[in-house]
Amino acid sequence: MEFHLPGRARELGQRLANQHLRLGITGVSGAGKTAFLTSFIHQLTKTQQPQLPFFQVMQQQRYLGGQCVPNLMAQRARFPFELNLQQLQQGQWPASTTALSQITLQLRYKPQSPLKQKLLEWQTLTLEITDYPGEWLLDLPMLSLDYATWCDNVWAMLDTESVSTLAEPFRRQLQLADAAGGPLVLQQLTDLYQQLLQTLKQQQLSLILQPGRLLRPAELAGAPLLQLFPLLPAQLKQDNTLTRQLKQNFDDYKHKVVEPFYRDYFAGLDRQVIMADCLGALNRGHHAMQQLQQALMLIMQHFSYGPDSWWRRIWQPRIDKVLFVASKADLLTPDQHRNLLLLLQQMLQQPLYQRRYQRCETEALAVAAVVSSELGQVKTPEGNKSCLRGRLATTGELQLLYPGEVPLSMPSSLLFQHHQFAFPEFLPLIGPDSLFPEQLRMDQALQFLLGDHLQ
Repeated sequence: MEFHLPGRARELGQRLANQHLRLGITGVSGAGKTAFLTSFIHQLTKTQQPQLPFFQVMQQQRYLGGQCVPNLMAQRARFPFELNLQQLQQGQWPASTTALSQITLQLRYKPQSPLKQKLLEWQTLTLEITDYPGEWLLDLPMLSLDYATWCDNVWAMLDTESVSTLAEPFRRQLQLADAAGGPLVLQQLTDLYQQLLQTLKQQQLSLILQPGRLLRPAELAGAPLLQLFPLLPAQLKQDNTLTRQLKQNFDDYKHKVVEPFYRDYFAGLDRQVIMADCLGALNRGHHAMQQLQQALMLIMQHFSYGPDSWWRRIWQPRIDKVLFVASKADLLTPDQHRNLLLLLQQMLQQPLYQRRYQRCETEALAVAAVVSSELGQVKTPEGNKSCLRGRLATTGELQLLYPGEVPLSMPSSLLFQHHQFAFPEFLPLIGPDSLFPEQLRMDQALQFLLGDHLQ
C-alpha cells in the first residue's frame, strides 16, 4: 500500500516513515566515484538478480527489484548511468564527472517482519544519490578561511620542491602585476594560475587544488568571481584595488558557490561513502600519501555525524553510517587485500578517534566496484605464485604481472627512497552484458549502507 503525494510532501512522508535515504559518495578526483556509483546502481537495478551473498535482502529472496525514477528536482541534471554502464561493458572507463548530477532509485522489497508481511505486500525505499566533480569537494575547507590565510596555504604548497619550478612563471607575472588591477589584469593572472593548477593535476603533483571550479568550472565558466588566485605575502600587506578585488572575489566564491554547494548537496546526507585510491598515491610517493591523508581529514571535518532519529530525518539530518572504501582492490592479489584495508584504517586513525565520528557507525572495505583483472598463477623456482592479467589502460596491451605488496601502515619517506611502487592500471573486463561489469565486495557495501532500511 502506498500513497501518492506531490513532490516535497511525498519526500517528507517517506522520510518520516524511514523510507527515504540520501546517500553521498565522496572522495577526491581519481578515487573511482563514477565507477562505484555506476556499479552500485547496476547491482540494484539488474533484471537478473546478481550474486550478492552478503546483501541479505537478496539472499532472503525478499528483493523485488529497483528502477531509476525522475529526480524530485527536475532542473538537476541526471547522472548518466546507462551511458557509463555501456562504456564499462565495452571495456572502457567512463569519463570523469565535470558537473553536478543526481539520480533517484526506487527499491521494492518484501518486509521481513511477519506482522508487516500481513499488512503490506511490499514496501519501497527511495534512494537519492548526487554525483559531482571531486575537485569541488576540496573547496569545503575554504569556508573556514579568510583570503590571506588561503593565500598562505596555497603558497606553502606551491613552494614545495616538486612544484616550485612549475610555479615560477606565475610568481614572476604576479610580481609584475599592476596594483590597480582591472578586468584584463585579473583575467590574465587567473588564466596563468588556472594553467598551473591544470599542470599540477595532470602531473599528479598535488591533490588539494583550490579553487576547484578553476579545474571544473561547469556553469561558472567566465564568471567574474572565478577571477581568483593567491597573492604573494608582500602583496597582501598592500591596500590597493587588486588586493581588495581579490578579497571580494574570495568572499563571493565562498558564499555564492561553496556554501550553496554544501547546503544543497551535503548538509542533508543520511549515509556517506568516503573513497580513497591508496594504490595510486603509493605509486606517486610519500608526498602523495601525506596529501591523500590530509585531504581525507579535511573532507571529514565538514560533515555532520551522529545517531539518527525521526525528527532529525525531517529537520536536521545527520550522517549515521560512514563506509570507508579503499578502491581498486582488484589491482592486487587477494593476499594483499587485508594490507590495503589496514593501510586505509591507519591513515584514518586520527580523525576516527575524535568523538564526533564515534557517534556514528563506521565500516571499512577494500572494494573493486568494477573488476579489471583476472587472477592467475605462474610457476617459479619457489613454487606457484599468484599474479594478475589485464589490459593496460595506457595501451590496451594484455599483461601478466605480480603487482607487489602493500605496506600495512603509512610508509615513511625512507621507504620511498629505496622502493618504487608500480601498481597497474587496467581496463574493465569484457563479457556478457548480464554478467559484466564484475565487482568485488559491493554486496558488503550494499548491506552496510542499505540493509537496515530494507527490513
